[in-house]
Amino acid sequence: MAGLRRFFVPPDALDRDEIAFARREAHHIARVLRLEAGDRVVAFDGTREAEVVLREVSASGVRARRMSPPRASRRPVEIALLQGIARGPRMDLIVRMGTEIGLAGVHPVLTERALPHPGPARVARWRRIAQEAAKQCGRADLPDIHNPVPLADALAQMGPVDLLVVPWEEERRPIGYVVAGRLFASAAILIGPEGGLTADEVSAVRAAGGETVSLGPLILRTETAGIVTAAMLLYERLLRPGGDAAPGGTTTF
Repeated sequence: MAGLRRFFVPPDALDRDEIAFARREAHHIARVLRLEAGDRVVAFDGTREAEVVLREVSASGVRARRMSPPRASRRPVEIALLQGIARGPRMDLIVRMGTEIGLAGVHPVLTERALPHPGPARVARWRRIAQEAAKQCGRADLPDIHNPVPLADALAQMGPVDLLVVPWEEERRPIGYVVAGRLFASAAILIGPEGGLTADEVSAVRAAGGETVSLGPLILRTETAGIVTAAMLLYERLLRPGGDAAPGGTTTF
């Protein structure tokens, strides 16, 4: 299915042989891309995907027939990002890049120096951005975009993980000292907002099992730090020679 256009469908759509695309996706298929009956595309629902052939492309809607059983996506490693809410479009960028790199979830966190609660409209926007980014990068699954909560609640919501790292400008121990050669099936990253994390917040995360690390001598922006850290974890776990990306299914990095 590599190279085929991808379109989002509701969770139950892939259980049927005939698929009707919702208005937004139908408009993209018919009016923007000008696809035609007979063209093959991929339909995905956030956990599964299937190849389909378009049967009707018209102003009244777009319908397709499923060509194969749906395949479940598989994540060889689950990485969650706990992100102090950033200003302006930076959270949009974090969600988009996090989806592209393969994050399992994004937890917007209300830290002491973060913005106030952004409201449901912005959270809905982040979820739409994740959906569009998944289409672009070839993911069959969607990251969970959680509602903003205080740090303590986000840690509880996240549940137990094998590794919790906190890039912090006052730490001198490189991240490689913590993760190199370490096997983990789940990990989480905590990133502060523009003003960073307070010493009390860092202490609370350490008490919860978190490990502070350095990403190097340069100071990274909040929208950069989490993505860089996730890339490092993915490399150590999956891409370093001798890594063990899971075979079968649809592997999502």
